Amino acid sequence: MAGLQKIAKRLDRLSHSLFPEQQATRNAFPLPHQLLLFFVLFGPFYLTSTLLFADRFRGFDWVHFWSAGRIPPFYPPWTLPIVRLLNWHGLVGITLAATTLAALIRSEHPLSALLPLLTLPLLWTIFLGQLEGIALLGLLGLPWLTPLALIKPQVAIFAFGARKSYLLGLAIFLGLSLLVWGPWPLRALAVNRYYAEGRYVQDIGLGIYGAVIALPLLWLSRGDVDMLMLSGAFLTPHLIPYNLLPVVPAIARLRPLPAVIASVLSWLPLSANWIGPWGWWLGWPFVLWLWLNLAVERYGWPLIRKP
Repeated sequence: MAGLQKIAKRLDRLSHSLFPEQQATRNAFPLPHQLLLFFVLFGPFYLTSTLLFADRFRGFDWVHFWSAGRIPPFYPPWTLPIVRLLNWHGLVGITLAATTLAALIRSEHPLSALLPLLTLPLLWTIFLGQLEGIALLGLLGLPWLTPLALIKPQVAIFAFGARKSYLLGLAIFLGLSLLVWGPWPLRALAVNRYYAEGRYVQDIGLGIYGAVIALPLLWLSRGDVDMLMLSGAFLTPHLIPYNLLPVVPAIARLRPLPAVIASVLSWLPLSANWIGPWGWWLGWPFVLWLWLNLAVERYGWPLIRKP
């Protein structure tokens, strides 16, 4: 009996070490209030989006893929049933409402809460008609909205490491999905193989080479959803700067000046239009700046835990 108690204590210490209590949100609303606020935000954003129309230039991916039912093979197999429930305006409304709500519950200052709406990943996602906003909505409702969070898993998948309940939800859903659809994650990991032209020039993913950076950052990020996603971005095999939308609301956790700098840094990849393809790699200063600011707030400087 004493031996079992010792094992239990060791497991408890290990659990506390792996899942420390870290609060990413500053304005904790009960889940029903968050749900109500989401729909309050969704309505005006939906109506405003009716002024925009998806065409060959705006909403390209929505027009040519999602609304046409053409789902690339590396996307999760439940993508099509989800997008069939939406139209272009609904997708824009979800993206803006989820980003705004995630920023509000994290906000350090009103200006910091506004700045996530002025970033390249958000506006690029809307311009393309991509699905990162659905993934962000899923992150707001973990573990219950796990399927939504996994619809674009490049960055969002690392958020599940913040809580035991998130990991349990992920394990249960993955187990069921493998039984229903087979080894779909293998197709997701081999994403570049499905592009006829090979790796996209905008793809700044480091993959296994990023482990040198990602692993120590992941350890320092334990328990913090935003820090874990920022750390995991260095490890994901496929990353285009708009895939960073799930971490954009973390800007709201910063004081106004660092938040302004983060918002400006998010636009650096656009420089590729003038300085050439290597400009896409300027997406990394945004990730590093955001992670470092959150780490300094958590640990002090230089990364020494506050007494």
